[in-house]
Amino acid sequence: MSPKRAAGPARTLLVLDYPGERPEARVCELGLPGTRDLLAVPPPPVTPDRYLSALPAPGPAGAVLAYCAAAPLAAALAARVGREGREGRSVPLVLFDAEPVTAATVLTAYRDTVAQLGLVPGPAELRELAACVADPGAFLTTARARLIGHVGTALGADGADAADVADLAGPMTDAALRWLAHLLAAHHTPPPSPAGPTLRILSAHTPGDGVRIPSDRAELLRDPRTYRAVASFLTAHGALTDD
Repeated sequence: MSPKRAAGPARTLLVLDYPGERPEARVCELGLPGTRDLLAVPPPPVTPDRYLSALPAPGPAGAVLAYCAAAPLAAALAARVGREGREGRSVPLVLFDAEPVTAATVLTAYRDTVAQLGLVPGPAELRELAACVADPGAFLTTARARLIGHVGTALGADGADAADVADLAGPMTDAALRWLAHLLAAHHTPPPSPAGPTLRILSAHTPGDGVRIPSDRAELLRDPRTYRAVASFLTAHGALTDD
């Protein structure tokens, strides 16, 4: 039986859910009314101090919802929306399987990106990038140069000529850098103080404290129990209206 649906949003529900290929369901699949995904088109690879400003202007909102690595950004956005709106404090925040974004997270994402090209970054390259995580601008500059080289190597191995490599390397590198910039921004975003009301939803095997839904991670955002927990929280805080 499908869950009973709330009548509608009191105000817009802002969503941070990075696009891309993944087996896990997305926040939009919950079916909440009035959502607006600010990451539908990811911002260019800018440094963390500019990242939230590079998103579409959020405007007034009833709550912020975020998946996984976007959690720190969502908390900062909820505080910003609250300060700019009538609340004066963070608007309600809903986090799904939130996980910390560490330096190791960023480096793993870089290594995985290179692996998709059929290549393995060398130890010296990884040490160079590890030393740059504390300086996101330097990281993005270094990663861009390294990735362009890797893309050229991979395309050349597939028989692409120099013109094709030049045409393809830029877009492929830009897509990878957008994801890395997202992770760097999450890694460097401090938690707001004070925080507003927060609901943490966890799938069956994700560590942490919060409302645990006995669902695997891939189905968490399709699970009716997740919808009911979120709708109840948002309704209690005035972000959704009752039937």
